[in-house]
Amino acid sequence: MLISVQHIRHATSILTINSKRILVDPMLSEVGELSPVPLTRNYRRNPLTPLPVPLHLFEDVDAILLTHRHFDHWDKKAISILNKNIPVFCQPKDQASVRSAGFLRATPVNNSFEWEGIQMKRIAGQHALGLSGKLLGPVSGFILNIMKEGSIYIVGDCIYTPAIEAAFRKYSPDIAILNTAEAEMIWGTVITMTREDIARIARLSPRTKLLAVHLNTINHCKLSQNQLTKFLKEQHLEDSVWVPEDGEVVSF
Repeated sequence: MLISVQHIRHATSILTINSKRILVDPMLSEVGELSPVPLTRNYRRNPLTPLPVPLHLFEDVDAILLTHRHFDHWDKKAISILNKNIPVFCQPKDQASVRSAGFLRATPVNNSFEWEGIQMKRIAGQHALGLSGKLLGPVSGFILNIMKEGSIYIVGDCIYTPAIEAAFRKYSPDIAILNTAEAEMIWGTVITMTREDIARIARLSPRTKLLAVHLNTINHCKLSQNQLTKFLKEQHLEDSVWVPEDGEVVSF
C-alpha cells in the first residue's frame, strides 16, 4: 500500500492516496474560538487542543472530503480560508450548503463516484438512534479505493450499526479511521463509537489497520487518548489499533 494519513486533530486528517492529498472534515479554529457543543454536560469552548500544524499546510490539498457539516468537522475558519475551486465531496444533503459557502465544485456522492482514479463509495451512517439521530441529522462514511494501493474507510461520526458491520464484512478495507470519543449528549445518548466498538471491529476485520481519532478536542467527548490506550493494552489490541498524536503521519 502507498496510502498515508496525517492525523491533524479530532476528525481532521490529510489522506495521501494515488498521489492526491485529500483533506477530511476540516476544523481549523484555534483553542476556544468555537462555542461548546449544545445540549452537552459542560460549557467549555472548543476546540480544547491547538492546531498542531500551520494553516498554510492546507493550501496544498487537491480535494476536501466532508462526512457531514457539524461545526467540529466543517468550521468557519475552514470555510473562510480553503480554496474554493477544489472539489468538495460530500453527502447529497450537504451539497447546497457547501455551494452557498462559495465552494464552486461541491460534488455529492450518492452511492459511488470516481475522481482521479480513486473510487469513492459512500456508506450511510447513523449519528445516534431514535430522536437523537433525527436531531443530529444525516452522517456518512466513505470508502476510498485504489486497486494498486488499497482502500481506506473513513467511517465518520457513525455509531456501530449492522450497516457498518456489513460494510466491513463486504469491503474488508485495508485501513479504517474510527471516530471513537464516546461523545455524549446531556440526556446520556452516546453519538460516536465507544472503546468496545473499536474492539468489536478489530475482531470483526482483523486484516484492517485501525486508526482511532476524534479524541481530547471537543467538550462533549468523554473518552481520552490515555484511557483508550490503556483499554487497548488490556484487550491486547495495541498492535491492531493505532491512536495517532495530533499532527502525526502514519504511512501504510
